[in-house]
Amino acid sequence: MTLLTIAAFLALAAASHADETVAAKATSGRFQITQEYHEYQGDKGDQGEFVETVRFADTTLPSVRLSGMPWPGNYHISPDEHWLLRTQKTGSGESIAMLYHIEENGRVSEVIGFDDLLWNVFDSNSPVRKKELYHNRVSEAAWADDSATLTIVLKGTEASSPGDDIECPVIYNLKTNKALLKPSSSKPDTKSPP
Repeated sequence: MTLLTIAAFLALAAASHADETVAAKATSGRFQITQEYHEYQGDKGDQGEFVETVRFADTTLPSVRLSGMPWPGNYHISPDEHWLLRTQKTGSGESIAMLYHIEENGRVSEVIGFDDLLWNVFDSNSPVRKKELYHNRVSEAAWADDSATLTIVLKGTEASSPGDDIECPVIYNLKTNKALLKPSSSKPDTKSPP
């Protein structure tokens, strides 16, 4: 009977990650982010969430579960593999950005207030505030080669004119925890009028 119990436990343990998919993987193979949908019965019928976990290749380091959401997250890993950007749908036409620091010892910590910091730059540089937008999201993200900065393009759709997108490129400095409007790359026209 004991052998049967052990065999059942091993089968259950193997099946527990059967529906897990890899959402992102560090280039070096040091860690990966997995996603698995868990469905459960709630007051309003069937509900569920994507359980997302940072799993390290070094099995002496514990796996770290990230906050679960009804939708899967999208991940961008910094070139030095110490930072993880997660963009996450939170509702109809709305999303948030989360930034995690991944240390060598396996500790994964979230930069609290990251999304608000980005949208404060948007609000300071746009005629329309985030709260007035019909849709909002991170439309692009790019790490600097040295992983010192992260450039993010915030995009929103104004409720009064749903066809017009408003974009705001923001540069986030990982050392200072400051976000600033990205300077325009276009040069001003210095020609004199005819």
